Amino acid sequence: MEKKRTILYGVIGAAALLILVAARPITAAIQNGAGFHHSWGGRWGGHAMSPEAAKEHLQIASKWLLRDIDASPEQQDRVNAIVAGAVDDLFRLRERHQQNRDAFHRQLGGATIDRAALEEIRKSEMGVADEASKRLVQALADVSDVLTPEQRQALAERIHRHHAD
Repeated sequence: MEKKRTILYGVIGAAALLILVAARPITAAIQNGAGFHHSWGGRWGGHAMSPEAAKEHLQIASKWLLRDIDASPEQQDRVNAIVAGAVDDLFRLRERHQQNRDAFHRQLGGATIDRAALEEIRKSEMGVADEASKRLVQALADVSDVLTPEQRQALAERIHRHHAD
């Protein structure tokens, strides 16, 4: 039972670290620096992040994460392919997000407020967020399948040490 728990914690830890590394640039890239806030804004080196730039950034992050758990070159290639596929899928959602954002602006800037229209836009935006979340979790599960239980455990321990400091 303890070994199963250790493996489970390893998978959860690996997923959490990948989320921390991948979520910020992916989310920022989807938002493309626009919307109701001005956070990191999908920018890397002062330029709007493209899918190619996001893939490059995440490839570097993946290499950094995988080097200490003795991931083979084949595993690294498979992880990079999984991450690249997720980036492509998530960037496709960006257009829907931008359409929703523009619709919100039009509604809120109009002479009257159509609450039903705002609710429909909200539902659409929640659908985009749900699709993005599902795709990210799918990528995390796919990456976890590439790693051995020992590698996932080592990654979880690394995450634990990083957060304990």
